[in-house]
Amino acid sequence: IEFNSEFFFYWLNMYALAMSSTALAVFLGCSVEDPKLAQEMLPILFVPQMLFSGFFVVPELIPVWLRWARYLCSLTYALRIALVLEFGNGCGSPVADLQCERLLENIDANEDETWWNWLVLVALFIFFRLMALY
Repeated sequence: IEFNSEFFFYWLNMYALAMSSTALAVFLGCSVEDPKLAQEMLPILFVPQMLFSGFFVVPELIPVWLRWARYLCSLTYALRIALVLEFGNGCGSPVADLQCERLLENIDANEDETWWNWLVLVALFIFFRLMALY
């Protein structure tokens, strides 16, 4: 498979996603007293991320009153970054370029807002780590 994104940015994106997801898990672990209960509650945090991020379900199909939850999920921002890095410069042919543009539109990924997604990933990491302290 030939990837279009640079490996360093791909790795940095996955690292930022891992750190922000870990911060969320640490926050959950610090908010309950029983470690077994915290372990049982982890799917409550991570399964909705897959649904709200746009990976499996297009955000337009999510009910309007529930769409706000995707802005709390670090996977949303990491997915936007990854797809812009991979498909933002076109896909090779006119038909493929159209499909790539449609994919980026479906998850609200914009190449001009990539820096904002990076900033939010770092902010989510800092926020959940600080919340774990208190």
